[in-house]
Amino acid sequence: MRILIVIDDFFNKSNGMCISTQRFAHEFKKAGHEVRIVSCNDNGKADYSLPELMVPFFRKIIAKEGYHLAWPKTIVLKKAVAWADVVAIETPFPVSWRAAKVAKKMGKPAYGTFHIYPGNITETLHINNHFFNNFFMYFFKNISFRNCLAMQCPTEKVKQQLEKYHFKQKLFVISNGITEKFIQNPHKQEIGHPFTILCIGRFSREKHQEVLFKAMQTVKHNQEIKLIFAGKGPLKQEYEKLAETLPNKVIMQFFTPEQLCKAMSKADLVVHCADVEVEGMACMEAFAARCVPIIANSPLSSTASYALTEHNLFPAGDSQKLAKQIDYWYEHPTELKKMRQTYREYAKNLTVRKSAEKALNMMRELEKK
Repeated sequence: MRILIVIDDFFNKSNGMCISTQRFAHEFKKAGHEVRIVSCNDNGKADYSLPELMVPFFRKIIAKEGYHLAWPKTIVLKKAVAWADVVAIETPFPVSWRAAKVAKKMGKPAYGTFHIYPGNITETLHINNHFFNNFFMYFFKNISFRNCLAMQCPTEKVKQQLEKYHFKQKLFVISNGITEKFIQNPHKQEIGHPFTILCIGRFSREKHQEVLFKAMQTVKHNQEIKLIFAGKGPLKQEYEKLAETLPNKVIMQFFTPEQLCKAMSKADLVVHCADVEVEGMACMEAFAARCVPIIANSPLSSTASYALTEHNLFPAGDSQKLAKQIDYWYEHPTELKKMRQTYREYAKNLTVRKSAEKALNMMRELEKK
């Protein structure tokens, strides 16, 4: 099968959506399929390269998020789609909806992957409210994915949201998946030495890492806990000020994949504070590596569905409840040790390889239509 993947910033190394797309492309190739990429050329070489799209007024905000939008040149898209058997649409942005429109005209099946909730966009733009979130959801439905025959939904909760807004496509629940290296990642045998909490993600508004900083101010055992924030982003200076309020030095830096695996091997807990999350790949990778998660629970957090006990959850934005959960795991090392292995076994059913197989079956079904 010839699979064309359309995404603005395929080679991005810090964006979860882009990393997930890279992994699926790799698995498709391993399964014997031909894969080509339509994307900007930043940090790599696309099969069908596009210039960057500069958006007036929002250019600086997009740049701060470390993302690049692609300019949808029709001549390039026509050439790319003509080659393909199936077209994979990975974003709700102009290059994707233009590619899907070209695919429909050429009689090629296209499917979309729902990687982004409206809140992921509106929070960054400081317009996160019901009106704008509804506007973007209807825009996704009627413009972005209009010409797609199917939608890949990373979780059941995402599927339910698309059903709520009456998306007309056939909906397939297929996780973004976890790579095997995290499941095989070695992990310390003992608890503590020191007791370490890991928080992974861009330092940006929608991730709400400030909740963990506030929680750590009231954690009973905060003097015995090492805190690591793995990421980068526009709120770093603000978070550095919050870090000064804690008794121990907080590590805040960007980690390469190799460095992140090493950090996971020494962490006891992973805390995920985002209240709007399609799946939460970083949290999944961490619990696969035997870091026990504490996850923010909200109507638009699909990550919360991966909580296996009540002590793996806290109400989104509630720093007091988060502090109590941290204290619970600190004070119950035997349960923590058991939960490590429980999560590693659980993660074995969520691999990228299994998800890619499901996606390929979806594509075969679309080809028959």
